[in-house]
Amino acid sequence: MTVTGRLNRLTEWYWRQPTPWASTQAPPEAAGELGEEARKLLDNPVLHAALDRVERKLIETWRNTPAGDEAGREAAYRLHWAVEALRAELRVMIANAGMAGRK
Repeated sequence: MTVTGRLNRLTEWYWRQPTPWASTQAPPEAAGELGEEARKLLDNPVLHAALDRVERKLIETWRNTPAGDEAGREAAYRLHWAVEALRAELRVMIANAGMAGRK
């Protein structure tokens, strides 16, 4: 196989879309249970490592985007913001569970 052929195969492998993950369980309906599950996620070091890695990659992409590529910078910024929004939503679920427990 030629170098170009190998490069093409590597490019195809790198950009392939993974199979979407679907949970086998429904989320809890009670605020307390939802908050507890959110806390478990925020306490999970693997989730933190994954989110931190994604954020670092997005920041690098953002910083290294060519000057004329506003759309690329904007896309990286929005994705970075989405990671922060995920963390914030988990914190809201925990806070809501605490408020539900005080009633």
